Amino acid sequence: MLHPAVYNTSELCYHLGVHHAVMSPGSRNAPLTISFARNEKIKKWIIPDERSAGFIALGIAQVTKQPVVLCCTSGTALLNYGPAIAEAFYREIPLIVLSADRPPHLIDQRDGQTIRQFEVLKNHVKQTVQLPLMTAESTDQDYYQPIIEALRLSEALPKGPVHINIPFEEPFYPTSDQKLMFSERSKFQIPELDASEPKRVLALDLSPFRKIMILMGQHPKDGELSIQLHRWKDKAVIIKSPLNNLKSEGISHADAFISNQPELQPDLLITSGLSVLSKGLKNYIRKCPPKQHWHFDPAGVAVDTFQTNPRLIKASLVSFLQQNMPDAIEEKFLLTWKSFDARTKEKLDGYSFDSFSEAAAFSIILSALPSHAHVHLGNSMPCRYAELLGINKDTHNWCNRGTSGIDGISSTAVGSALVNDSLHVLISGDVSFLYDRNAFFHNYPLPNLRIIVINNRGGGIFRLIEGPSRLPELKDYFETRHQRTAEFVCMENGIAYNRISNESELKETLEGFFEPTLTCRLLEISVDPAENQQAYRALRDWLK
Repeated sequence: MLHPAVYNTSELCYHLGVHHAVMSPGSRNAPLTISFARNEKIKKWIIPDERSAGFIALGIAQVTKQPVVLCCTSGTALLNYGPAIAEAFYREIPLIVLSADRPPHLIDQRDGQTIRQFEVLKNHVKQTVQLPLMTAESTDQDYYQPIIEALRLSEALPKGPVHINIPFEEPFYPTSDQKLMFSERSKFQIPELDASEPKRVLALDLSPFRKIMILMGQHPKDGELSIQLHRWKDKAVIIKSPLNNLKSEGISHADAFISNQPELQPDLLITSGLSVLSKGLKNYIRKCPPKQHWHFDPAGVAVDTFQTNPRLIKASLVSFLQQNMPDAIEEKFLLTWKSFDARTKEKLDGYSFDSFSEAAAFSIILSALPSHAHVHLGNSMPCRYAELLGINKDTHNWCNRGTSGIDGISSTAVGSALVNDSLHVLISGDVSFLYDRNAFFHNYPLPNLRIIVINNRGGGIFRLIEGPSRLPELKDYFETRHQRTAEFVCMENGIAYNRISNESELKETLEGFFEPTLTCRLLEISVDPAENQQAYRALRDWLK
């Protein structure tokens, strides 16, 4: 018999804001599967590979800005969520893990598909909850209340994943004569939230500062933030990056020219958002620290990325920008930054690549991106080329920079494309793409997804890092050279495939590549790793 409270799991999640659930098949989680499968209010996505499922859920959550359920069977299935849960933790994205488990008395008794599931994700979730084994004597609230508290916590600032571990004893399935119906909301006794927000008066003294820099870390597209920063464009140096999605005027090529210029040192650094990609910018601020550093975070998460002992201000940057404006600034400071940026842009616009390489390919691709597309940048070189060259289109830019891993890059893009009808463009390296090939192991069409794979036959970034590039182990132990392509992944998943290897073919293919079609399309660009190394260093030398 299926316990009525367990059957109500999906309905309870729905009333707590869940509209999407990513399910992976199994037997032990059958009671949860039945609950979600029969609930028409929640959209289900059936993904067999739990590692891909975790990142697909993350992609859904980042676009919808809603909590997403992940449901798996017992045993090592749960461990496969680990990389996605870690990414969600550092990106402050609410994922709700519902893992089925064996009864407590079977743990460590050599029973099949049984591991120590409770708290296995504890280092990267906001909370781990162990639900009781439901019996005929159990009350519904014994089951409901911990779920309510966990889901509410996942959306409390800072948002993040939670893990709810649920033991089940056989039988898992409803009896033939059992009538199952979802309960009304009142049955769950969900307490109402206090929606009122205290008004913050951020009267901060800007008068001691004449050289102000505003640096946003990774942040989704935010229209109001861009509007307020536009008001400040003549008062502060505003650093733009593809990953902070700022659409106001600002400095777009700091990563290309920043080194050790003392004239660029701010006396006040204002930061907000998540991680900053540019290593050069981080190193510069560490070497040339400001007199003061104010970090705005409504959740009150304290970090010291730049080793500047920042003052933590528990408020949004938008509210500060709305209520404050510097009276006097040092115009030379602002003009110097703008001059560096303008000269760098001029050099980039006038640069001519000697031969076809991934640097040349990225220059063409980034210029060809359609406005308003969702652009998913792979880790390693794709996000770095975007940072160096800039994306001068009104796009939504995403990247898994919480943990900066290559696992799940394709799956995250797939999840976003499944729930958003806009055009989604994934730009990935070959290793990242092949590593996550199960992102496409499901039955859902992706006509709005375009994939560009830069295939340099290995981990090309290791040729560009000073350490491994000089070692005899480079080829076999760091790059892990291979001869594989994306063709067979496309063949088995019904993805339209095209491969090119020169500039004229790339430009010709991109002319219609982003147009609407009935299927997902993938363009693979073959480049030579030695040529990439030479071209990248030549470009960097030119900019210096």
